[in-house]
Amino acid sequence: MPIALNDMPKSWFYATATAVVALNIAAFLSQNYYLLLIPLALWLVYFVLFSMEKLLFFAIFCLPLSFIYDTELGVSFALPTEPILFGLMLAFWAKVLIEGNYNRQILRHPITIAILIHILAMCFSAITSTMPKVSFKFILVNVWFITCFYFLLVLVFKQGLNRIQYFFWLYIIPFTAVILYASVQHIQAGLTQKATGWVTQPFVLDHGVYGAMLGLIIPFLVVFLFYARHFTNKPLVGVLVFGVLLLCLFALIFSYTRAAWLGVVCALGFYFLMLLRVKFVTFLAGLSLGLIIFAVFQTQIVMDLNRNKTDSSTDFDKHLKSISNVRTDASNLERLNRWASGWRMFKEKPLLGWGVGTYQFQYAPFQKPYEKTIISTNMHDVGGIHSEYFAPAVESGTVGFLAFLGVVLCSIACGMRAFYRSTSMPAKLLALSAVLGLITYFVHGTLNNYLDSDKTAPLVWGFMAIITSVELFFTPKTDLK
Repeated sequence: MPIALNDMPKSWFYATATAVVALNIAAFLSQNYYLLLIPLALWLVYFVLFSMEKLLFFAIFCLPLSFIYDTELGVSFALPTEPILFGLMLAFWAKVLIEGNYNRQILRHPITIAILIHILAMCFSAITSTMPKVSFKFILVNVWFITCFYFLLVLVFKQGLNRIQYFFWLYIIPFTAVILYASVQHIQAGLTQKATGWVTQPFVLDHGVYGAMLGLIIPFLVVFLFYARHFTNKPLVGVLVFGVLLLCLFALIFSYTRAAWLGVVCALGFYFLMLLRVKFVTFLAGLSLGLIIFAVFQTQIVMDLNRNKTDSSTDFDKHLKSISNVRTDASNLERLNRWASGWRMFKEKPLLGWGVGTYQFQYAPFQKPYEKTIISTNMHDVGGIHSEYFAPAVESGTVGFLAFLGVVLCSIACGMRAFYRSTSMPAKLLALSAVLGLITYFVHGTLNNYLDSDKTAPLVWGFMAIITSVELFFTPKTDLK
């Protein structure tokens, strides 16, 4: 049972307060400011031991506000989130191993099984990796996201649907402050495309990540607004949500993130499919047919795309048309260069790949001079392969690609099932918000990969936790037969 602060002896309180003050004085007198981290560490230990849920919610609130801190040792990490998440991961798995009583319903759920297979595929890839240290560090980062925002969060959501709403609002409220800050900066800079590279800093370092964040939360805001009576009976809340939604749409448009625009449009189309109660098998068949048609007519499609010479621009009409420009647009051509390099890497190691997290360090020799662009580089500090699907194929091979694809398809299938079968309207709508948010990201993921970012990964894994919890704990068992 958690220990209340009121139950602590007063002598403990005074002793602790005196120690903290003494540490602060010592830190300033010696100019050794790392001593200030000790009270923070003690505070984290307390919450890890007695209230993981509160600490996790605090981390969620900090996610949009976190910033990158570069240490003197050349190691960078996000403050304050990464130390908290790392501590939560260790405490969670220690608790599970000691008590051995993690909910078996969750372990048997299809999404959980798909995620565990995905982790296993990454581990196999790391064992045979060309850069083992890089791969194991990559796995560590991904595992603490999955641990905190799937395995731990499902248990938190089990306590009530209100916890799911807390999750959304704890992320959206601070993110709204970031959007306001970035929008003011952007307006002052003339709302140009070039300014998107810096207006969101230091909170978000890349406009693509910013667009992905917006795409992930917009479906929830729309669902909440149109079905507000199922969430609240206070009109003022609806007005505030409408204002936040308008701000997010403004930010999405002026993020100039074409992949995010496409993701939101596809989520809207997917919403209508769900209203028609289209089965997942039918959706999958249609998607497969589309891919087959593309494969059959790819030569003609590429020839048509080569006729488009519209480059990305502040002019929205031109910027939208530039999506299909693979002849002169540097951004699109660089993606093709990265993908072509990745394909050559895949052919060399098709089974287990080069090792997770290694693409950006290994792809340079696989570039062809005639495929390079003005933004090509042989360094490893300017982005990765720009595809959430190509990355596991190159880094984890066929096994890793199929494992990740299993996570994607399983989460969509279970999200649709949760929406169709849940008899609780709030649960149904929260599942809808989660699956539409995932659609925006999975579409965006064809052109970018941000699952190692602390800004987007928590939402992706958290949305899967929402779907799992709705199915297991807020849908009548007879509906799941």
